[in-house]
Amino acid sequence: MDFNYKKPHHLVALLLLIGSFALFIVYPILSLFYSPQIPSAYTDSMTSFQRLTIEISLLFTQLLLVFIGLIVVPILWYTLVNKITLKEMYARLQLKREGWDRALLWGIITVIFAFAMTVIIGLVYIYLTNIDTKTLSNIPDLQQLFSLPSLYILVTLQPFCEEFFYRGFLLEKITTRGGPLLGIAVTSVLFGMSHLSYTYAYAAITAAVLGVLLALVVLKTKNLYSAIVAHVTINIVSLTLYMFGTSFWV
Repeated sequence: MDFNYKKPHHLVALLLLIGSFALFIVYPILSLFYSPQIPSAYTDSMTSFQRLTIEISLLFTQLLLVFIGLIVVPILWYTLVNKITLKEMYARLQLKREGWDRALLWGIITVIFAFAMTVIIGLVYIYLTNIDTKTLSNIPDLQQLFSLPSLYILVTLQPFCEEFFYRGFLLEKITTRGGPLLGIAVTSVLFGMSHLSYTYAYAAITAAVLGVLLALVVLKTKNLYSAIVAHVTINIVSLTLYMFGTSFWV
């Protein structure tokens, strides 16, 4: 095992990794008990320029936190603890240009399975809980902070960071030590838990199922780009369908 608690730089890497877990996994769990409401960042008296400035700041802050916590921290772990080169890091993360066409194909197949599973889970969830279907999406919450262009930027860029962390870094670490089944299970549960702060349990359940599919496609193709393509496509299509649906039914 590379980690050595006696080495200060190893402890720094560990603290940073704990910070990422606290921000992206523990905080969503705690939010269930406090049920925080998203505060309005805007007032009616604001000018269009002021609203745009705040929105850009919020978007930049969100993406910066995600980039640091889900990409920079794992890179620091590989650098400080594992002491591997950038080329070796790419190999461990399975960020490969070889087999791109196969990764793309399996990514699209994963998208189809993901939407089929989402529909099934949604129907079962609605039947068992009799919940209002309007609460199944986190998009209304995000719309309080971001305009449609910003939403598309967010759902396109954030998946890169999430895949780097969950299906790249964590899946590699857990699979190496505990095997693929443990890697799939742990990363999928953690990915689901990271979505708990959105809306009820539905978002966490669908995210966990999606995590299983994304982990499977990475193990199948041995290429992280397959999961990135699938995740980005799912986000963009989901947002587009939601916006089209709300516009159609209004």
